[in-house]
This record gives sequence, structure tokens and C-alpha cells, in this order.
Amino acid sequence: MKRVDTAKDVGAKTFTARELLATATSGKDDRLLIAIDGRVHDVTGWTKHHPGGATLLKQHAGHDASDVFAAFHAPEVYRKLRAFDVGADLKKQNRARELAAFRDLRERVRKEGLFEPSYAHMFGTFLRLFVIGAFAAVFSFAPNSTPRGRILGAALLGLFWQQSLLIAHDACHRVMTTNTKVDKWIGSVFGTLIGGVGAAWWNMEHCEHHCVTQVVGGDPSAGAAPVLCLELQTKGLPKIGRALVKLQALYYVPVCIFIGRFNLHLISILKAPSKGKALDVALMTGYMSYVYGLTRLVPESERWRWFMIANAVCGVLHLILNMNHYPMPMLSFPESQALGWLRFQCVTTMNIASSSLTGWYYGGLEWQIEHHLFPTMPRHNLRKVSHRVKELCLANGVPYHVAEGGFWDANWSVMKTLHDVARGLVI
Repeated sequence: MKRVDTAKDVGAKTFTARELLATATSGKDDRLLIAIDGRVHDVTGWTKHHPGGATLLKQHAGHDASDVFAAFHAPEVYRKLRAFDVGADLKKQNRARELAAFRDLRERVRKEGLFEPSYAHMFGTFLRLFVIGAFAAVFSFAPNSTPRGRILGAALLGLFWQQSLLIAHDACHRVMTTNTKVDKWIGSVFGTLIGGVGAAWWNMEHCEHHCVTQVVGGDPSAGAAPVLCLELQTKGLPKIGRALVKLQALYYVPVCIFIGRFNLHLISILKAPSKGKALDVALMTGYMSYVYGLTRLVPESERWRWFMIANAVCGVLHLILNMNHYPMPMLSFPESQALGWLRFQCVTTMNIASSSLTGWYYGGLEWQIEHHLFPTMPRHNLRKVSHRVKELCLANGVPYHVAEGGFWDANWSVMKTLHDVARGLVI
């Protein structure tokens, strides 16, 4: 984080809650102020440089961002906040007992080393990916392979893509090596070049998703209006959009499995931030080139089937990504702020029951509550901290949702949610 000049130097001013909020709502002040741990910071000049994008800063302007800042930044970054400090915050919000207990837990698990990467686990993850890829190649392209063998090979290729994207997910959260540059390149290689999803676009939108989970008008991953709408997202839809929503529970699974992946290819390029667009376009070109080359190795009569099976198997990842949040309530931004970081993430997020045998497949996404509370914690430690998070929630009356029936139970909840939204809609 390099130093940038603040818009105005107001010295050691003490900001009241009204003054702080006015900078975000009045439209009369050219400053962008954010409160972190009782201090107010002018980040106006940082919007162009913020790795998470300007949107996140603007969303939290005039509010306390202590816990969302702690979730995404290493302890050493706090020293760099001094360059932006312009005063004290009298608001004293987010000091509830449950948040104090959560912050204490966060510091304890950090001291225990649960935020540190494990190179042994990383080696196992890459080794498993290599084995899946090798079997995919053997069954798909070996001279003596049969049509049934190529079907299996296509399914393994889809699994290879899915697991590559989960590695990219880890890397873009900077939990693979904790070296920003190294993790960035891992994310680009495994996410964009191998997996076909732009890392620059993903990084921007996924950070927003974590900070404003299930917030109406804020979370880019909440629904996909007008094709898929959750509660509070149907307002203002045209007649044809409302007609689509009536059918969304029926076409949800096919859209996710057969269309969602190709949609991500497209928006990875169209919505990529200007700073990373050139790299993403170049790597996406590489992805399309190698996939085309692989397809040419399959007998012509089987190419289309082989290609669609591989993408459909990978497309199941869309169901996994949605099942942790779609059944959960939508909130306005003021409502999310009032809940505090712990309760907000637990209200809008759900875990998926799994075992050690299925955990590798989900790539840590089954521990979505813990992942949202500690987004910079490596996936292999999420299970270790889960019982402590659950105990903390139970002790403070904070909800802790788990789909006990696993994948099928969670996706049934998603479809029921989509059906309920459609049933309450008047065309």
C-alpha cells in the first residue's frame, strides 16, 4: 500500500457519527472517510490503487470497517494506515459482546498459526490435481481408449477444471503462499489459463461478495437478475423478466450446469477491470486454444459429447458456489452494518455437512461460514476452527446454519427459495 495524499488535512479532529456518515450521504464533501478501530481514515486518493477495487471503499464510506478490514488484511498492513489517519471516531459501534468475543478468537487462532500456509497440504493438492489430469488424458486420448473410456476421460477433465478453479480461489484469497505476487500468478495460471475464468474479474467481484454478502444491490454473486432472482431482487423487473422468474426453480440446475460456465468465459473478458484485462484476455486466449487442441484429439463423432460432458461436470461448481448463500436472507446495507461482522456473515451464509472423503471435492467451500469470517485462512484449517466458531455462536445467540443433508439438502433449499420467490411474484 503506497502512500497517497489525502484530500484534506483535518489534523486530530474527532468525528461524531453524524459527521462521519455525512461524508458518504450528503454529497457535499469530496472526502471518502472510513473508520477502523476507533480512527478515521481519508482514503479518497487510494480508490484508484486499492487492490480490492474502489467499490468496496465507497460501500463502507462513512461507516465502521474494522472487521471487514481485519478479515482481508495482514497485521502488518495496520502500520500503513497511519498515512491515511485524519482523526478519531466517536461512534464506538460494533463493540457488542459477541464481536469482542469474535475478535478475541480471531487473534487467538492467528497466534496459533492457523493463518499460515501449509506446503505439505499444498503439495498434496497439486499432486491430486496432477493425478486427475493424467487419468483424464489417458482415458480421453490413449490410442486404445473406447467411447465409454472417453466419456470417463471427459468427466475427469471437468473435475480437473473444477479443482484448478478451487486452487485459483485459494490463491486469489492469498492463502497459498501469502506472497501476493506468487499467489496472484497461481490464481491467473490455474484460474484463467487452465480453468477458463478470469482471475482479475473474479478477484474484484469476489471481494465485493465477501464484504457485502447477500446485500441487495451490493453483492454481485447474489442472484443473476432477471434470470435468477432472490428475495428483494424482483422490484422493477419488466414483464418478461417476471415471467422468467416464475420458472426459475425449474431451469436453475440446467442453467448452472450447462450455461453458467460459458457465461463466466464471456464476463471474465467483458467485466475484467482495466488493470488486469490484458493479462486475462491473453490467458483466456490460451485457455480456448488448448481446449480446442484437446477437442481435436477426440474422434470427430464424439467431440461434441466429450466437450459438453467435461463442461457439465465442471459446471456443478456453480451449484456448490450458490448453495451456501441462495437459501439465506437478503439484507440492505444498513441492516448488514447494524448486525456487525460476525452476525452478518452467519445470517447470510450456510455450511454444508461433509466428510473427509468429500471435503477435497468442495475445496473448503463446505466451511463457508468460517471462510467468510476468516477469508485469508487456508482451507485445511477451516475445519479445525469450525467447532470454536460454532461454540462462539451458540454462546452469543448467533445463528449457525448447516445443511445437514449435504449437497442434495442444500440444493433443494436453493430450489425451494427460488420457488418461493416466484410464488410471491405477481405478473
